[in-house]
Amino acid sequence: MTIEVSRAQLSKARLGVYFVALIALIFVIVFSIQVVKGLAGPISSMNWVPIKATLMNVYIDEMITTTTRDNRNQYTLYTPRILYKYNTSGQEHNGRKVTWYDIYDDGFMLKLGLELKRKFAASEPVDIYINPNNSAESILIKRVIWEHMSMLLVGFLISWSVFLWLVYVLIFKLKYKR
Repeated sequence: MTIEVSRAQLSKARLGVYFVALIALIFVIVFSIQVVKGLAGPISSMNWVPIKATLMNVYIDEMITTTTRDNRNQYTLYTPRILYKYNTSGQEHNGRKVTWYDIYDDGFMLKLGLELKRKFAASEPVDIYINPNNSAESILIKRVIWEHMSMLLVGFLISWSVFLWLVYVLIFKLKYKR
């Protein structure tokens, strides 16, 4: 179905699509930055070497928020905070990094915190990963935590899809035909 419109109406329609495309572009930029940040650490640490470390301190940090996913008034989120030591080439190093980015939740991170507290109480060593080029750089979990990246990737794909569809509309559909 084709609708006849004047140049002025088409110009207004283009302006509206430009505005929505600009908003979509902002979402594309924000989601793209977050996805790159979420994947850069795990990709850069693919060749890091596993080593045993001794836990020096473990506690679970809490954050109370009013933003809820199941309409409760308050929601408590958790993340483990640790201090560990390890030896490489006769040098002792300390580390604190659990994951590549700070994550608070009531699922994976809470379970991880409880497991780390159990290992700390039992004086069990933990596996960490060290940078072979800089042994002072270490991390406990070097992989992508898909529980958190999945929603980010959905937002990333939706924002790119909307943006590309709007570009398609601007280029191919909003033309004045006489």
